[in-house]
Amino acid sequence: MAADSSPVDLPPEELAAWLNDRVKDTLMEPLGIRAVEVGPQRSVAEFEVGPKVKTRTGYVHTGAMISLADTTATYLAVAHIKGSYDGLARFPVAIGLSSQIVSNVQEGIVRAESQVVHGGKTLIVVETRVTSGEGRLLAVVNTTHFVRDGGRE
Repeated sequence: MAADSSPVDLPPEELAAWLNDRVKDTLMEPLGIRAVEVGPQRSVAEFEVGPKVKTRTGYVHTGAMISLADTTATYLAVAHIKGSYDGLARFPVAIGLSSQIVSNVQEGIVRAESQVVHGGKTLIVVETRVTSGEGRLLAVVNTTHFVRDGGRE
């Protein structure tokens, strides 16, 4: 990638790999969240179910599901506006989140797929469906992102 090239211009799988290389010391690292593809219309990320994302009952903590959904939605929102993944300039800050948890799992992969519902200049609304590795719906998460003016950090 050229020095002046924006990472959001990469193909979806390459942008996902670029993001995965930058999760150290973030919430995504201990949860094991891994981007699969990130583009301007669709974003997919997942984690493997293990002790770090489970409750004492052995099920996935819903906070881990919500974190996965929020991360996936934010990756999508940044790519959608061709914003920045570093700093707050042109970064779509989440200002609203609602979730409906409909099921849970004790093992396997948890996957989130985000799609833009509304892509305005200052507000982006994203719907994220969280599923098991077998495709069973676990949660639906809707997020609203405010696109900050690029002039201030």
